[in-house]
Amino acid sequence: MATPIRYAVDLTDRVHHLVRVHLTVPEDVAAGARLVLPVWTPGSYVVRDYVHHVQTIRATDADGRDLPLALDGTTAWVLPDDAVGPVEVVLELYANDLSVRTNHVDDHHALLIPAATFPYVEGATDRPHEVHLPPHPAAHRTWSLLPTGDDADTYVAQNRDHLIDSAFEVGDLPAADFEVAGVPHSFVWAGHGGAPDLDAIAADTRAIGEVCLAMFGGELPTQRYVFLCAGWDQGGGGLEHRDGSVLQMPVRTFQDDDLNARFQSLVAHEYLHLWNVKRLVPADLVEPDYEHPTHSPSLWVAEGWTAYYDDLLPTRAEVWTPRRLLDTLRDTWDRVDRTPGALLQPLRQASHEAWTKHYIRDENTPNVMTDYYGHGSLVAWELDLRLRAADPEGDGLDEVFRLLWQRHANTSEGYTEQDVLDAVAAVGGDDLAALVDARVGTAQRPEIDDALLAAVGLRVGEQPNGPIAPDLGVEVTEDDRGVTFAAVLRDGPAWRDGITGGDRLVAIDGVTVARGELDTALRAYEPGDDVEVTVTRGPRLLTRPVTLGQPRPRRRLERRDDATDAAAGAFARWTGHDLDEL
Repeated sequence: MATPIRYAVDLTDRVHHLVRVHLTVPEDVAAGARLVLPVWTPGSYVVRDYVHHVQTIRATDADGRDLPLALDGTTAWVLPDDAVGPVEVVLELYANDLSVRTNHVDDHHALLIPAATFPYVEGATDRPHEVHLPPHPAAHRTWSLLPTGDDADTYVAQNRDHLIDSAFEVGDLPAADFEVAGVPHSFVWAGHGGAPDLDAIAADTRAIGEVCLAMFGGELPTQRYVFLCAGWDQGGGGLEHRDGSVLQMPVRTFQDDDLNARFQSLVAHEYLHLWNVKRLVPADLVEPDYEHPTHSPSLWVAEGWTAYYDDLLPTRAEVWTPRRLLDTLRDTWDRVDRTPGALLQPLRQASHEAWTKHYIRDENTPNVMTDYYGHGSLVAWELDLRLRAADPEGDGLDEVFRLLWQRHANTSEGYTEQDVLDAVAAVGGDDLAALVDARVGTAQRPEIDDALLAAVGLRVGEQPNGPIAPDLGVEVTEDDRGVTFAAVLRDGPAWRDGITGGDRLVAIDGVTVARGELDTALRAYEPGDDVEVTVTRGPRLLTRPVTLGQPRPRRRLERRDDATDAAAGAFARWTGHDLDEL
């Protein structure tokens, strides 16, 4: 067998956010070897230039002599052609960027993302890759998404791609071990503040995992699964890996019902990626290029369909109530309806342009692009409703997913968009496949109405919450300094009258507006009223007259009084709950 690529990790300077990585380049590939640090990591489609965090790098031959390293572009180094191995390459990395796709190391924990940590040896990517990672200090423990090796504190990947599709966490951290369908699982909490209820997390995750498995059938496609979850003062999100995931949530997540529900949705999303994305792979992502963007037009399936099940799976698992499911679907529906970019950028294009649009946002983003997560999930919902309307006793989108899995999971080719449309056609007919193709190929929103919702016994009603404020046509962020117009929506009231994204609100009609007061202030007016909006724009103080628009509709999904038995049965098959629970 070929000599493995070996790495050793030194965390002795972790208090200063420093990590040292020792890479051993085997003798048979050392001469002229090209060492590459990836510029991105799978599941997060943006160039991150991890090389930015390399503080020093040096190479020595088997006799301890320094070898010159020639830079090749911005993210690779080449050993000399006469290098005699094995060659030891030592990198020092600065690791103080806490997210699910970057490294963060301090006295509390060490989260290591392999794409940001381990340069690979070009031409030797198919060999086993071993990582020696002893915990430091000794009282701490190491968790890895890779299987353990024969040697102590060693973890073994089948190849480079397996290594990159993993992560490591080190610390004296609370953790829960449990099983889903007999498969070992772990949840590791690397956050601060209030300690989570690990037993409750384990119970909820087990229930979500079981309904995932029920949807696809067979056995879990992993022999072990690990959640690595960091809690911080802000932010949130997740990144899927082959046999686990990295999560980030606000530190007080488990003391807040809405944040906890968001966490449960995130668990469902990343767990479903065990099937969708990690083993049912878009063709363009089967062999990604880690030095350059790897575009795929299919993220509306890979992420959008998964996002639809974010809410459905916790409901089927009885972790959520049907009311929370419907309110969350409503919120996504409202958000997409309100996004001007949904009528400018097709979903297929949004998927392809993720590298330059989705992950790189500014105050004009809602006006020029759509979100393949939220918008893609609405397309999935419309498709699911249409399938259930045609066959109330069928399994809707679940059946399409299963068929895709049976046809294309764990193949060397992955699946194409045509494969997705073929699966839709096999379950729902050619006309439905053509409709889906139109929904993602042209800039349009899904068509969801009472007639379609009736298939599962629902209708659209009004939210009975008192008077509704007239519309200013803005998206806002709020902090202790007040209200900022994070985006001004194209052709809305504020847009038409000269307010722009990034303006900070000072007053309306001469009365200051503080954090949390905008909606209350606007309720004093009627649609069509003219108001003086005072903002700061950089160093300038500006006042613009704005004519307020009609209030945004406040929809509520509710049970139909005339729901048929067939619709009630379809609702139960869809959500796992009785329609009468609403």
